[in-house]
Amino acid sequence: MLLTELLLALQHTPPPPLVLSVQGGIALGLGSAELFDGYRQATGLRANEYGVPIVPRASVAVEIGRLRFGVDGSYIRAESRETGSPTGATATTLDEMLVLQLVPVLTTFEWEPWQQQFRTFLRGGVGATFARFQWNERIWNNGILVRDGTRSDKRVVVPAMCIGAGVNLLFDEHHIAPVRGGLTIAMEYLLSPVRVEALRSYAALYDRPQWNEPINVGGSGLVLTLGVRFWLGNP
Repeated sequence: MLLTELLLALQHTPPPPLVLSVQGGIALGLGSAELFDGYRQATGLRANEYGVPIVPRASVAVEIGRLRFGVDGSYIRAESRETGSPTGATATTLDEMLVLQLVPVLTTFEWEPWQQQFRTFLRGGVGATFARFQWNERIWNNGILVRDGTRSDKRVVVPAMCIGAGVNLLFDEHHIAPVRGGLTIAMEYLLSPVRVEALRSYAALYDRPQWNEPINVGGSGLVLTLGVRFWLGNP
């Protein structure tokens, strides 16, 4: 009898709303002191950070009460490019390009402690980051190109997690149509350190066997996003 009543109740319970999000933002502090310390020692140049990349993101979730469970994916491309001459070698010119590409894919949860028109939420997630690190180099000697090649090109998959907070600004607090929308502002810290053998090609040249080992080339940083969300289904 109890099982029958439960099945009848489930049949009359509407499915939870589906939440679709599209966001864009920036990532800060993705660099690694270990990478750029080695880079300066190897090249004699002074770069110490990646540029600030744009971060597109899309996600889908289901909303149950004050909780949302979903999946999201982002794309991050961070670059550092520098052209110059090492100290004491003015006849030599180096053109260095370091690129770190990240595709974090996370299962996420969000919790809204207060459900008003401005809905603050706490956010967390775990998953994996698909990463690629590239280091391309050109060397000129007295204006003649003597090298145009790759120092490192590695692909890895690393664990990832995030924690943060944000605000949903609903377009209409009392709107109960099957499709509802709002703006989202969020800030989170992404933890997904990428380790590869970035300095291996310099190890023998400088007699530093420790450069044969993987080092941290970045991948963790603060991500700030702004976007839109749509709730599909009855609230």
